[in-house]
Amino acid sequence: MRWGSRVALIIMVACAGGVVRDLSPSASAQDATPAARQRAGGSDTVVARTLASGSMEVLAPGTGQLGLGRLALAPGASLSFDPTDPSAALVYTVAGALTFRVEVPMTVSRRGDPGTPVPTEPEAIAADTEFTLHDGDSALFPPAIAGDVRNDGDGEATALVATLAIRSATASTPTP
Repeated sequence: MRWGSRVALIIMVACAGGVVRDLSPSASAQDATPAARQRAGGSDTVVARTLASGSMEVLAPGTGQLGLGRLALAPGASLSFDPTDPSAALVYTVAGALTFRVEVPMTVSRRGDPGTPVPTEPEAIAADTEFTLHDGDSALFPPAIAGDVRNDGDGEATALVATLAIRSATASTPTP
């Protein structure tokens, strides 16, 4: 893959946001598969589960913390974003519909019609505008954004969430 293609891929993934906090914990050995994390007051309304995670050197000397998770929201459930989360996220809706509200402009890719070889052009969403992702739709979320996601439907809504956080290996120097 050419350098420009790699950078474009990294930028595309990095333009996503922290939809689900803690979907990208540090990679480490474990004795057993952890239980799914439950949100929204400890009820079964929101479940976030890490499917895979790890780190690798990217754009040296930084380390990229990568994660893949599954988010499931019961009907009527909602989840607020952590505005301090440094992770960018790519969200792909697997089933149901998820309604988002974020305070920044967004790019949404809608599922193409069956048999369409090329996806449709991404849709621009203005800041502070609600938008809904249906089965097969995806969106890129930048890091450190405020907002929320909710399920207004009658059935469970699920999404796959890929996260990327770049952690620098060098100490930052304050600007005078």
